[in-house]
Amino acid sequence: KSAFNALLKTLEEPPEHVKFLFATTEIEKVPVTVRSRCQRFDLRRIEPDVLINHLAGICAKENVQIEREALVLIARAAEGSVRDSLSLLDQGIAHGAGNVNGEIVRVMLGLADRARIIDLFDHLMHGRMHDALMEFKAQYDLGADPRQIIADLAEFSHFATRLKVVPEAAISQDVTEAERTRGKNFVSLPMNVLSRAWQILLKGLSEIDSAPRPVTAAEMVLIRLAYAADLPTPDEALRRLKQEGTPSSSAGSSSRRPFRWCRSSWFW
Repeated sequence: KSAFNALLKTLEEPPEHVKFLFATTEIEKVPVTVRSRCQRFDLRRIEPDVLINHLAGICAKENVQIEREALVLIARAAEGSVRDSLSLLDQGIAHGAGNVNGEIVRVMLGLADRARIIDLFDHLMHGRMHDALMEFKAQYDLGADPRQIIADLAEFSHFATRLKVVPEAAISQDVTEAERTRGKNFVSLPMNVLSRAWQILLKGLSEIDSAPRPVTAAEMVLIRLAYAADLPTPDEALRRLKQEGTPSSSAGSSSRRPFRWCRSSWFW
């Protein structure tokens, strides 16, 4: 605060030959007295399509061979920041010695193969728990970060949900070929099933962050999600209750218990 106050006098009466240009990503930390004496320009995030084309143009000028999948992964990891994307591109060029492919970027960022993430999601959505755990172990053995695998699953569940609502999302440039072709296979899933998967995975990320062993916590998240794939959705449970009727208090009704809705949004 004292440093800003010292700067304030200079900002109020700057020399005629001087122009100040300030840049920050934490505008809320700049005092109002300083902000009121400046013209402010908020820079938005760059769209993925624009960022991919920008990186491709740089690689062409630098004679760097790079796959489109690598560009998509870098643009996605940069989250709209040109500075971060250029830094990641520079790292990828160094790793690949001027020839960058998707595998190099995945290893560099600790990502799993996008096609294998979709395989894992498919196992989970169909309740194939054993296959899901084996696939997760295979990705982990190849160097994929457990938290990143769960984050990628959550991202794909969001993509499948968005594809169900907006089919045109498949033609975006920041979508890999595997996502574009196989994402349509999950459009038939009910919206509440996709929403439940998103909730489980999102909650699992916080559990992994606080767990002593992230890989163990990630496996428990996968088991929970695969188990939930066989559970009825809330509307299905209510429909069954209406069809079967409320169990009576007779002796024969003790073996049949109604569904009970728990506070957790994915357990019965």
